[in-house]
Amino acid sequence: MLKKLLTSLGSIVAIISLGFISQQLFANWHKVDNYQFTYAAIGTLILGVFAYAGASFFLSSAWYQILSSLSTHSLSVQFIRSIYARSQIAKYIPGNVMHIASRHISLNRLGISHKPLALASLTEIIGLVSAASTFAVIGSVLFGIRGEYIQQQQLYYGLAVSGIFLLFLPIIFKVSLRLFPASRNLLVNPRLQRVLLRTYCEYLLFFAIAGAILVGLVFQVQGSLGFNNILAIIACFSISWLAGFIAPGAPSGIGIRETILVVSLDKILLTGNGVLIAILFRLITVAGDVLFFVVAGRRE
Repeated sequence: MLKKLLTSLGSIVAIISLGFISQQLFANWHKVDNYQFTYAAIGTLILGVFAYAGASFFLSSAWYQILSSLSTHSLSVQFIRSIYARSQIAKYIPGNVMHIASRHISLNRLGISHKPLALASLTEIIGLVSAASTFAVIGSVLFGIRGEYIQQQQLYYGLAVSGIFLLFLPIIFKVSLRLFPASRNLLVNPRLQRVLLRTYCEYLLFFAIAGAILVGLVFQVQGSLGFNNILAIIACFSISWLAGFIAPGAPSGIGIRETILVVSLDKILLTGNGVLIAILFRLITVAGDVLFFVVAGRRE
């Protein structure tokens, strides 16, 4: 019942977001209509598609590392990558988070039990959310400091809270072991800790590349960008990705991510190009997923 309710709410939010995007598209249609697909523009889009497809290899590599560390089954990285590439299409049809369920079902049919698969999926979600949050927080803070939107006193408060959190980490560690015995392997095993660190770095690389694609697209449309704006754009991408990821009823966060990008980019750039950039970026990510599927989705 709760799952259906959350899915319905996610779908409603996605529909409202699509309505907002449609309204923005209508209001700024002259911007879209005037956009010229020059050689530079087409080159930027094609490069973005290939870069996004390449970044997806980091996601599949991280998934392989997590799964191989939790399961006793011996599966090749190429085979796991092919399943990952195929499952990525499932987030568009039938909808968000279905790519995770698709991987689970496919690998369970091969004899891998539900427990390591569920733990691997949870670990992946935590890793992705942590990496996206890292870019969102760092980008927002640096943008705020350089743009003088964050006062020195507020920065000190933030550092104090972070310091207190670090002091409480040992307590959180012990409580986690007591409340969640299944987490012992993840929190105590040095090998698994190395795997988690590696996968976190791979997720960071994915968000860095995807954020750079968006920055390049904005630069191509705008013609110029300040360093402060670059920080803000990368933070906006990470926040929009997070919002789209947690919406269960929105296929690949469609509408939701675009809404956040449009609102954020229009505030940052002040040119009304937000809806054009959001639509072009969605085209890049969809085409990148399809290219990744074509290249890596073949089973050996």
